[in-house]
Amino acid sequence: MAGPKLKFPRPIDYAPKLQAIMCPADRVLRLYNQDSGKGAKRIAKKVRVWFASKATHNGWAGVRFLKQVPDTHGAGCVLWRPPTEIELKIQVTQEVLVLQAQADGGKK
Repeated sequence: MAGPKLKFPRPIDYAPKLQAIMCPADRVLRLYNQDSGKGAKRIAKKVRVWFASKATHNGWAGVRFLKQVPDTHGAGCVLWRPPTEIELKIQVTQEVLVLQAQADGGKK
């Protein structure tokens, strides 16, 4: 499928309030095929590995590939933005210093 050159999504291209973004399967495949010169038709392991590596390189904190209903083919990938701030809870005991990051990124 020819068309304009696609740019890999970056967290800075989206509003900070959007903590996650969905990249649909057709875009994942077009990005992969555009970069590799290949003609992948499914989100196979080599596509997932490539996409996850590119996502990390472009500043995303995490990726999760999803399956679609009913055929369980790849639906695309959710990209998570890195946290802008981390709240730490510090507990000091006589023997151990325990630091725990808040799971929700510090949002209340």
